[in-house]
Amino acid sequence: MSRPTLAPELATGRAQTQLALGVIFVLSAAPTLANWVRGDFMNAPIKLAGFAVTAFVLWQVYRGSQIALFLTLALSGLGGFALMLLSPLGGISVQTVLLLLAGLAFAVCAIALYAHAPIKAFLASQRRSSRSA
Repeated sequence: MSRPTLAPELATGRAQTQLALGVIFVLSAAPTLANWVRGDFMNAPIKLAGFAVTAFVLWQVYRGSQIALFLTLALSGLGGFALMLLSPLGGISVQTVLLLLAGLAFAVCAIALYAHAPIKAFLASQRRSSRSA
């Protein structure tokens, strides 16, 4: 079976939603992956379970779940703003600049999920299609 084609504005919203959710997932997984590259596999099963839960919540956002969207907005938005505000307290270094940029990326993705018109339209269409199914 082939998937139905989307209207151009919904296709744009779908691509932007996938990008925002993908950036949130990558940013949340990056510190753990960096530890694994260094050989620190402490609590690996717990981290893998965290990856699975994160992927599940983001998938629910993609499918149009309001609760998952609010949870994602709260965690990524508040976490991003906290990173942006608190990272300069560590002084000026490469790590604090990276934390500042990661916080900015989290906050931008949260704002995009909340306020960007194509993403809102796509998520609303996903919500309507899940209700009718």
